[in-house]
Amino acid sequence: MAINPIQRVVVIGTGMMGPGIAQGFATAGKQVTVIARTQESLDRGRSSVEAILSSLQKAEFVTQEEMSHTLRSITFSTDMEAAVASADLVVESIVEDLSTKQALFARLDRLCPISTIITSNTSGLPITRISGEMEHPERAATTHFWMPSHLVPLVEIVMGARTSEDTAQRLREVLSDIGKRPVIVRKDIPGQLGARLLAAITREAMYLVQEGVASAEEVDTAIKTGLGLRFPVYGPLEHVDMAGVDLVHTTQRYTFPALCNSTETLPILNEKLARGELGARTGKGFYDWTQRDPVAFRAQRDAFLMARLKDLYPPKKG
Repeated sequence: MAINPIQRVVVIGTGMMGPGIAQGFATAGKQVTVIARTQESLDRGRSSVEAILSSLQKAEFVTQEEMSHTLRSITFSTDMEAAVASADLVVESIVEDLSTKQALFARLDRLCPISTIITSNTSGLPITRISGEMEHPERAATTHFWMPSHLVPLVEIVMGARTSEDTAQRLREVLSDIGKRPVIVRKDIPGQLGARLLAAITREAMYLVQEGVASAEEVDTAIKTGLGLRFPVYGPLEHVDMAGVDLVHTTQRYTFPALCNSTETLPILNEKLARGELGARTGKGFYDWTQRDPVAFRAQRDAFLMARLKDLYPPKKG
């Protein structure tokens, strides 16, 4: 029996990621319900959606008409049971706690129609375990949206041990339909895909600072003006083919033994943690954030992302 395309989406959670996920589906024409436990949380979620849309409208990613239509397409509710009864897709974006997510997925499994796909926006918890108490885990998967979710196209579809191929392909279809660039991760491994790549780069970056090879500013500059500048159109495996497998093989034979291969967190990170240097929110990390404005820094990041997205994926004229 053919299954209808995904049109009705429920997003559970109004924290850092939920509003952006909801906005993306609604702007693309889906009917969206945002669920939270309290009216206060829903009000914050609505304000976040409005702020996201305002920034997109100013950058000409959406028109005023599309902005208004998006807001009309999103319902905010505390009644999860009623919302999921007719959902085609439920996206969970709540606290990163395994037992809490397991309990929610087991409940959703009982409440949702059998054709409903149920996903988690977890950035690292295994979907195999999150769905472990479900009767129908074949319809569960991870849809890991990258922050900021209203700008970054990547969504990782992580298949659990019992996720069906049909579930993965339906998710790929709907995410592509709303303008995302989904990738299917076929093994439910720690760190998924993108976070593993980031972890490898971050470990080496911290090691270079720890060993006095370069300062934090110099390491970040090398990434931002070198690797990062070409990564949008030139991935590392494309680089291998363009440079030549033989050349890369030779290079790696003498480079790999010198790379940091620690399986523990590095001393430089442990020391900062012990001193309470937790980054921007405490005023100091690898940088002195008392001399930098984190809000302005994020705004600069988002403006850059918008400009690059216009080059890579020109917005539709409305």
